[in-house]
Amino acid sequence: MARKHPQEPVLRPALALCGAEEHLHLVLAQGGAVLAAQELAVPGRAMRHTAPALAGLLGALGLTAADLTGVAVVRGPGSFTGLRMTMAMALGLARAAGLPLAGLDYLPLLAAGPAPLLDGTLAVVTHSRGGQVYMQPFAMPDATPLAGPAPMSLEQAAGALAALPGPCRALGSGLRNNADFFAAALPELARPGRAIDTRFDQPLAHVLARAAASAAFGPEPPAPLYLRASDAEDNLAAIAAGRGLDPAAARRRLIAATSRLDAPAGCPPLPSAD
Repeated sequence: MARKHPQEPVLRPALALCGAEEHLHLVLAQGGAVLAAQELAVPGRAMRHTAPALAGLLGALGLTAADLTGVAVVRGPGSFTGLRMTMAMALGLARAAGLPLAGLDYLPLLAAGPAPLLDGTLAVVTHSRGGQVYMQPFAMPDATPLAGPAPMSLEQAAGALAALPGPCRALGSGLRNNADFFAAALPELARPGRAIDTRFDQPLAHVLARAAASAAFGPEPPAPLYLRASDAEDNLAAIAAGRGLDPAAARRRLIAATSRLDAPAGCPPLPSAD
C-alpha cells in the first residue's frame, strides 16, 4: 500500500501593511503568527516598492492576492505621504481581490514591542515635523493606553513626559530626531535602565501579525488618523501666491477637493508634503 503523505497546510494569510514612518513593513500572518515579513527603508518612496515587495512575499509562499483573507493597514499617525501611499495600496488591493480591510493605530503597535519587558509607564514619541511630535502614554506590561495620541510641541512633550507616573520610559523617532533637546530637558530618560533599545522604534513583525489577527475587518476602508494639518494646508496661502492664485479661492478649491470623490475641474494639484 502506498504511503500517504501528509497534506500541506492551506495558507490563507492576512496582510499587515505599515508605512507610517521611514520604513515600509509588510507582514503575511496566519493565526497571529508570521509567515513572511519584509522591512524596507524607503522614506517617501513607499508606493514604488510596496507592490513588488508584496509580490515577492506572496510568490515565495506560492500565493496570490486572491489567497489573502484581508488587509490590515496602519492608518496613523505618521508621515502623510507614507500613510496615503500604503492606504491607497491597501484599498486598491482589497477592491481588486475582494478582500476586507482593517485599520491599525501606529503608536500602540510600537508600545506592544517592548511591553512584556517593562513595568511602569511607557511613552511613545514619534516624529511629526520640525519641532513637533506625536505622543501617547501606556501602562506596562499590558500596553494599556493612559490617554489618546496627541500632537505636541517639544516643550509640551517634555512637560507631559515629566508628569507621567514612574518609572517612566520613552521610545520613538521623536526622541531620536530631537535627541539634544530631550537630553537637556529630561536627562533621566537616558539613564541606565530607562533607555529603550532603538530596535523598538519600528513595529515588530510579530506585533503586526498579532494585531492583524485581532483587527476588526470590514468592507469599508479605514479612515486615516491625521492629528494635524499637513504642511501644504498650513502653508496654503504662500503656495497659492507662488502660483498666482487668490488664497481664498485656493482654500475653497482645497475644501472641495477634500470633501468630494470627484476633484473639481481645473484645480491644480497641491504639492505632497509631510
